[in-house]
Amino acid sequence: LKLKPKAIIEVLHECGITTPSIHQLNNFLRTIKSTKLDPTSISLGEIEQWCLKSSQSIPESDDAPFFASYQIIYDDDGDINENNFRFFITIKRLLQTASISKKIHADATYKLVWQGFPVLIIGATDLDRHFHLFGMAICSNEATQDFRFIFRALQKGMKKLNLEEIDPDFLIADDADAIRNAFQDVFGEKKWLCVGRICVEM
Repeated sequence: LKLKPKAIIEVLHECGITTPSIHQLNNFLRTIKSTKLDPTSISLGEIEQWCLKSSQSIPESDDAPFFASYQIIYDDDGDINENNFRFFITIKRLLQTASISKKIHADATYKLVWQGFPVLIIGATDLDRHFHLFGMAICSNEATQDFRFIFRALQKGMKKLNLEEIDPDFLIADDADAIRNAFQDVFGEKKWLCVGRICVEM
C-alpha cells in the first residue's frame, strides 16, 4: 500500500470532495495498513508454523510452492547465541529442471529481501544464457552452513519427488568462500567459476 498522501488529496480536490489534512490522512493510512494488511514482521514461532504446515505434503500442482526443507534453531539450543532459521522454497517444475542440470549457480541477493534478510538463490543457465531457478532460501545468515543447507535442501526436494539426486559438475558463484566450501561439502571437490571478478579454478 504505497499511496502518497499528497496525490490522494489532489485527486479528492479534483473530484470536489472535502479534503482531510495531511496529518489526518497519514493517520488513516497507517490504521488501514495495520488492520487490513499482514503485519510487517513475523516471529520465529510463526515462521516455524508456516514451514511445518507447508512441508507436510507435496502439492499436486507442478506450480504450487512448498518447503523442501527448513530449520529453526532457537538461542536456547546448545551453544547457539542467537535465533537462526533457514527455509528453502521450490515447486515441482523447478526441481524437474534441476534434475537435468550439471552446472549450478548460487548467490545471495540484497535486491530481493524478506523481512530484511537476503534471498539466497540456486539455479542454472541454459545455452542461451537464461537463468532457471531451482528454488530460493531465506536464511538468517550467509555462512557456509547456510549454503550447505540450501544444497542439501535441493537434494531433499529431489528425493521427495523421487527424482535422481543432482550431481553437478560445476559451481558458478561469486568469490564467497561460504558458497564454495558448502558446495564442496555437499557435492565433493568440483570445478568452480567465480563471476564478478575473473577467478577460475578448473
